[in-house]
Amino acid sequence: MTFEMTDSLNRVENALAELGREKLLGRLRAGRSTDDIRRNLDAVGLSSSESLEKLFGWHDGTDTSDAILDDIHMFPGFYLLTLDDALANYRAFVEDPRWQRGWLPLFANGGGDFYVLDSASAGDGPVRHFRIDETEHPVEFSSITTFLAAIATCFEGGVFFVDASGYLEMDDQAFATVAGRVDPTVQWWKG
Repeated sequence: MTFEMTDSLNRVENALAELGREKLLGRLRAGRSTDDIRRNLDAVGLSSSESLEKLFGWHDGTDTSDAILDDIHMFPGFYLLTLDDALANYRAFVEDPRWQRGWLPLFANGGGDFYVLDSASAGDGPVRHFRIDETEHPVEFSSITTFLAAIATCFEGGVFFVDASGYLEMDDQAFATVAGRVDPTVQWWKG
């Protein structure tokens, strides 16, 4: 399967609008220029990629000032970091023995867990789920592109939904099924 990242980002944004996630949509920051993204990544010794430029060019993360985390989740449990926050978290964790150089956090849960791009790999590197209480962080998606395609597919298939209390929730088993179908080469989803 092939996926186009810009299409997935647009599908996610449309799904968020359909679910009435107006607080989040109002807090998504304007995108950054390619030159700015490259310059900031280079300043910490990380290389840019087309996928990072598309992601941060789409929106430069989420304005978290005075925000309630549940209101700003882009998908259940996680919000999009700004490039500045991603780089600040990278600098904070880079010497941690659980972290690897080249892991750039993209999405955060506010409690120390991240979805990170393993940019040490060539091109659109794999995405790992860094769990602060764990020592191993296996690849969950082969690229940002497949990660976002799975997120978009989960919104469109009702795997992600707003519950009666207004929280963005998900069916965990259905998410694993979609992720395994979208990214079948990743061992994590093979159980």
